[in-house]
Amino acid sequence: MKTQWITNKGKKILLLDFSNCGHDINSVKPEMAHALQLIKSEPPNSVLTLTDVRGTRGSPEMFTLMRETSSKITPFAKKRAVVGITGAQQTFLNIINQFSSGKKIVQFDDIQEARDWLVNE
Repeated sequence: MKTQWITNKGKKILLLDFSNCGHDINSVKPEMAHALQLIKSEPPNSVLTLTDVRGTRGSPEMFTLMRETSSKITPFAKKRAVVGITGAQQTFLNIINQFSSGKKIVQFDDIQEARDWLVNE
């Protein structure tokens, strides 16, 4: 699995690594399940998440999976960032954020910028 805990400035971040999956939903599903398992082992409102979707393209099935998983992550998330959003994915992100219960996923172009934002209070 590519999803893993990383640190930035001494703080733990869960890197949800869905990068370079193209349109392959079968690559994303097990990674998503692994990420959800890791997140659910943490206390509510404590997890900093960084989702990397560079090189992965959405489909209706992929969007549905991401939306459903995002709603399960929300209670555990403290702050959420994403890198790699392009084109129509922006629309998907906007829709996911509408259902995020106030915990919006903030978009970044640069992964280090996203990491730094996550750890700054």
